[in-house]
Amino acid sequence: MAKHDPRNQAIYRTDRQIAGVGLLTAAFSTLVFAPHVHEELVIAITEQGAGRCVTRGVSAVGTPQTVMVFNPGEPHEGGVAGAQGWHYRSLYVGAGLLEPARDRLFGRRITLPYFRDSVVSDPDLAALVVRAHQALELREARLIRETLLLGALAGLFGRHGNPAPPQSRPGRERRPIRKVVSLMRDAPAHDWSLAELADTAGMSPFHFCRAFRRETGLTPHLYLTQIRLNLARDALARGAGLADAALAAGFYDQSHLTRHFKRSYGITPGRYVAGLG
Repeated sequence: MAKHDPRNQAIYRTDRQIAGVGLLTAAFSTLVFAPHVHEELVIAITEQGAGRCVTRGVSAVGTPQTVMVFNPGEPHEGGVAGAQGWHYRSLYVGAGLLEPARDRLFGRRITLPYFRDSVVSDPDLAALVVRAHQALELREARLIRETLLLGALAGLFGRHGNPAPPQSRPGRERRPIRKVVSLMRDAPAHDWSLAELADTAGMSPFHFCRAFRRETGLTPHLYLTQIRLNLARDALARGAGLADAALAAGFYDQSHLTRHFKRSYGITPGRYVAGLG
């Protein structure tokens, strides 16, 4: 069982009426996030102290005057920046909410905006996001929650969204790396060796590690851990027990899952399940 850490506290919730949105309220003093990705769009507002993030090799610091935003599927890492700790609120907006919201906001089907900067200075937008988060947290009337959430997304999309960067031309390494990724997804619980994966890609282990990170943004080990975390999270959301979810996803045991879950998401699996309602 994970030990209670009074220095790093977080509560996760979902909204029973607005599918596809999760919210986290966190007060961290020492927490450091391992490199990871989220399937959702993540929007974070610092209320006290500061938080550091590293995305696409660029380091930035979030303060109460800024908004932090992470594109779905984009690797990032970070943690507390400074002696005051980091108190923040974050919204996790999934595709089930993002795509309909996009159509309602713009009145036509468009490509979802891409955010080139992970930290933007915009106090007015920060206030909009905090108000929307508070309404969701306090379970205010549904109309209020939906209106404030849509308003915050409209502000973020309109002020800071950009067209997605053009896809680079596929290199010779992309296809073999995708083959390896598919293999890992098909058998996430397998105890893969570096030699097995490199052989599948037709590369030396050294070349494979460099190519894999260049294509995915993560090392092979971290990518496999992320696949397993996503599987465990889905299983927990469907009602699976913690031990069963851990083993099915390929973790050694419950404590192994808990350790990686908290390093990536800032909460334990138990807190995550409690927030699902």
